[in-house]
Amino acid sequence: MPTCLHLTVWFILCILGSIHLVQSQNRTGATTDPDEAQALNSIFAAWGKQAPREWNISGQLCSGAAIGENITIDDKGYNPLIKCDCTFNGSTICRITALKVYAMDVIGPIPPQLWTLTHLTNLNLAQNFLTGSLSPAIGNLTRMEWLTFGINALSGPIPKEIGLLTDLKSLGISSNKFSGSLPAEIGNCTKLQQIYMDSSDFTGGIPSSFANLVELQTAWMMDLGVTGRIPDFIGRWTKLTALRIVGTDLSGPIPSSFSNLTSLTELYVLFPFLFITISFPFIPSLFLFYQLILLEYNS
Repeated sequence: MPTCLHLTVWFILCILGSIHLVQSQNRTGATTDPDEAQALNSIFAAWGKQAPREWNISGQLCSGAAIGENITIDDKGYNPLIKCDCTFNGSTICRITALKVYAMDVIGPIPPQLWTLTHLTNLNLAQNFLTGSLSPAIGNLTRMEWLTFGINALSGPIPKEIGLLTDLKSLGISSNKFSGSLPAEIGNCTKLQQIYMDSSDFTGGIPSSFANLVELQTAWMMDLGVTGRIPDFIGRWTKLTALRIVGTDLSGPIPSSFSNLTSLTELYVLFPFLFITISFPFIPSLFLFYQLILLEYNS
């Protein structure tokens, strides 16, 4: 009798395990949108990469880790990685909503098929050797929220179509070879919380439309050729906790509006004759701190 009971328990566990495996492959029976599957396969082929078996079970891209509820796109154990939403067309179609190809020594331009993945909300292509320019077709990715091309060799201007990504919360374009002016259209991305735009060859002033970015919490502007006065409108970014303005051709004085930045915990400022690096939990009167900066700046 105990033997039969053990066999029964073992059988049930095997059945449950099989069900879990099937669910991990695709818990709804949905399949990857064929156009998106073809696009992703073309992108990986151009870069000499393969979709790993952890999320490409039996050739079905949106399976395994791609739909695992406990695995996020930032999970360090999976790279490259996609994430999918399988609720389309009555839960019969999966759309690719996130793509990470991080620090994988990818060389060459961004394949045009990338801009057809219009359901992407998260794209991380940082720390590779990507070259060429960003296509105006980036404007197709209107659902995008988290976007980084940081630490590559991309060049040319940032297309103005980036301003169509109005759901964008984080933009990372640091450490590339971008040139030209910062597009004023970035000011349309009013949900931005983080912007990293250091170490590129941008020129001209910081567009006045950036005054609209009042949700910013982190702003890095370092090693840029931008010119003009330090914008007074930065004082409107009252949610800032980290601000870095280092190695630019901006000129002072520090605007008095900086006294509004009472949420700052990190401030790095470097201009000619002025270098200040400060970390502080809270300054009750940032205006007094601003006055101190001016005294050092003008001395």
